[in-house]
Amino acid sequence: MATTHIKRSTSASRLVNYAEKRAIKKDGLNLDIQYAKSEFKQVRAVYGNPGKTQAYASRIAFSPLEFNPQDPHDQATVLAVAKEVYAKAYPNQQVALYEHADTDSLHVHAVIGAINLETGQKMHGNWHQYRDHLVQVTDQVCQEQGLMVTQPDPNRHEKRSMAEIKLRAKHQPAWKDQIRQAVDHTMHNPFIRDFQAFQADLKQQAVKVWERGKNLTYQLLGTNYKSRGTKLGIDYEKETIFNELASRQTQSRTNQQPERTVNPTIDPAQSDHSRTPELPGHSDSTASHSQNVPRSTTSSDRTDRPTSQPTVSDDLKQLRQQQRQLAGPIKTDLTKRLRSIPKADQPDQSGKSDRAQTNSNRTSQKQPVPQPTQRPSEPDHSRDDGPSR
Repeated sequence: MATTHIKRSTSASRLVNYAEKRAIKKDGLNLDIQYAKSEFKQVRAVYGNPGKTQAYASRIAFSPLEFNPQDPHDQATVLAVAKEVYAKAYPNQQVALYEHADTDSLHVHAVIGAINLETGQKMHGNWHQYRDHLVQVTDQVCQEQGLMVTQPDPNRHEKRSMAEIKLRAKHQPAWKDQIRQAVDHTMHNPFIRDFQAFQADLKQQAVKVWERGKNLTYQLLGTNYKSRGTKLGIDYEKETIFNELASRQTQSRTNQQPERTVNPTIDPAQSDHSRTPELPGHSDSTASHSQNVPRSTTSSDRTDRPTSQPTVSDDLKQLRQQQRQLAGPIKTDLTKRLRSIPKADQPDQSGKSDRAQTNSNRTSQKQPVPQPTQRPSEPDHSRDDGPSR
């Protein structure tokens, strides 16, 4: 059973220095293992693609149940298996292999050059893709060699490093456990529904958390101990936390919405007749009831209702029709009367002219106008021949 690991590095020489110190056996692919650092540097210079990422650090560890770290034969077998795995996974990359036996299990450190020797391009992707690819190739080679294949635990929600495992074996507390416990305590609170509340609650427990790309980073306040959520386990990753908070917000909005109720329909047989006026032409509308019991009517009740029974809407329609019938003759009679009235007597004259005419009539009645006296006509002397004597 083999486990794998891979991550990006900005210095190939530093990886070689670390792995070469404690190596009991070493080998290489597409390079001379004795000059690994210089050959990595030459390839970067030839292709003119230095960049920040120079290599990838990888590791394959085998179970102590299959291989003895102190057995030379097992050491040679493990190195051969690891070389076959990396030859299939990265056939066009420079790979330096260093086998260690300083732990309970034999493991091989691999320094993988970032530049492809055929295309001159760097490896593109993320460490999740690289690890999945490496796991598939490792399982395939282990099956061909008759070795056990690693079966991932679907219920594993925490990820622990070897240092944590050793501290737990010594019954010593690990600082990552403090972060896990704080996050668990915060997420058990149902009122934590957004990331701001999540941050505030963790801060009260001496844990700082912030977003960093696709990950969450946790840090113990007052220390330099910090870790990404992917290093703590699935339950502490950004995707898991944000999905849970979003689910709580959706559930909260659903609970706050008022329930929709169906408005009850008035049944004329059980309506309150103290409020309903008497409608002409319907004797049922004046029936008195001693008890008024409201009853909600569903769609099935509406379809089952007999058509002979009048409803309030039918009564209102008939009442409006009767009003229209009564208003027609009245309107016609009024029009005829208005036409028969002369214009002088029509009410369109102003009130002021009526008042002035009335006042003048009253004045004429009180003060009669004096009639001029008739004088006798004088004789016409123009026809006389001379003056009269």
